[in-house]
Amino acid sequence: MNLVRAAAEEPERQSSGSSANFTPSRALEAVGERWSLLIMREAVFHDVTRFSDFERRVGVESDILAARLHNFVGAGLMTSRPVVWNSRPRDGVQPDDELEYLLTRNGRNLEPVIIALSTWADGWAASPVTELAITDPIAADPETDLSGADLAIAVLVPDTVAPPVDIGSMRATATGRDPEAMRADAIKAISGPDRVLIEISLLGSFDLRVGGASVASLAVGSQRLLAFLALHDRAVARIAMAGAMWPEVSDERAGISLRSALSRLDAATRDAILSAAPGLSLAEAVVVDLREGQALAHRLLRSDEPLRDADVSPAAVSLLSLELLPDWYDDWVLAEAEDWRQLRMSALEAQTVYLTDAGRLAEAAGAARAAMKVEPLRESAHASLIRVHLAEGNQSEALRVYDRYRALLASVLGLEPTPRITSLVESLRKN
Repeated sequence: MNLVRAAAEEPERQSSGSSANFTPSRALEAVGERWSLLIMREAVFHDVTRFSDFERRVGVESDILAARLHNFVGAGLMTSRPVVWNSRPRDGVQPDDELEYLLTRNGRNLEPVIIALSTWADGWAASPVTELAITDPIAADPETDLSGADLAIAVLVPDTVAPPVDIGSMRATATGRDPEAMRADAIKAISGPDRVLIEISLLGSFDLRVGGASVASLAVGSQRLLAFLALHDRAVARIAMAGAMWPEVSDERAGISLRSALSRLDAATRDAILSAAPGLSLAEAVVVDLREGQALAHRLLRSDEPLRDADVSPAAVSLLSLELLPDWYDDWVLAEAEDWRQLRMSALEAQTVYLTDAGRLAEAAGAARAAMKVEPLRESAHASLIRVHLAEGNQSEALRVYDRYRALLASVLGLEPTPRITSLVESLRKN
């Protein structure tokens, strides 16, 4: 760390505030202030330059942000210049957005420092203290004043979750307090009776609800983080998770992006995530609609388990009719979406059979049509609907379904229906 070494060796001297008067000691003073590393992280790893973007992404008060940016410019870590607008926004520009803040070479040189602190901080994330939960102290207490190692932990290990275990508890490990006693305190902290219900919806569209209320302001990166964990029923190593979610960047930058997404979760939402030695996972109490849908589908497809009344209800048909995260095109989403697509088609056809056998023919027809919508070329889905119409005695409807399917199959694939579905209506043709 040449920057740190130079600061230790350099005598104190006055600076005019110009970027030309860069000194390591002044730079360290600037980045050592509260919020500073979070702001620099956004500039270094996400190329943020506008005041309003810093304010939105970091969640810092505007007066504090203005002071930190001013200090960065004075320390030679950033330069400021007027924004050149190709076309000014119709609703006008905020005064603070008339300037953009660009990293200097010395500012860019902070990247290995932040990466090194992140690597060091991972050792804390895997320790017995943080195995269960650690809250970002800045988010938990707006008055907290941190420096040195505490600041690095607070800024660079946001992949930890509430309820709060403060930095003082973390420091206790190094001072000799029994880690098992600290672990017991953490368990007690997260098992209180006032836990808020957290629900994650992946079917139809992404939605996060805390205590029944939808969280509308959740950043896209945090949505992706929660969705990734909701798609996995076991802990995922941080390095594997970061690489899967940000495959186009280096491992170091992917790790920073993961921490950034975690840092944007508010205190209530952090309760949804557990950080342990194996990696990150959702807390067991978090409700995920996809997991409910998968359990429903497996019950429908297993002959050795009795069905519940709710498994063949209109609500169950509606649940199985929903796509997994439509309009999300990440590779890790598409693979899971295809698995869910195949599973729910088979489950909808099984629902059709159960409902038909129970004489609930109108509901059976709805389940069959839902399966057809999932894959219009799927022969077994059309065959299910034909069987329902035959059970109703609606021969003309059965023939109409067959003829439409035959025409669709010929126009798209140039194929004819198989004898299996044709045999269902063959006797009707003869008559």
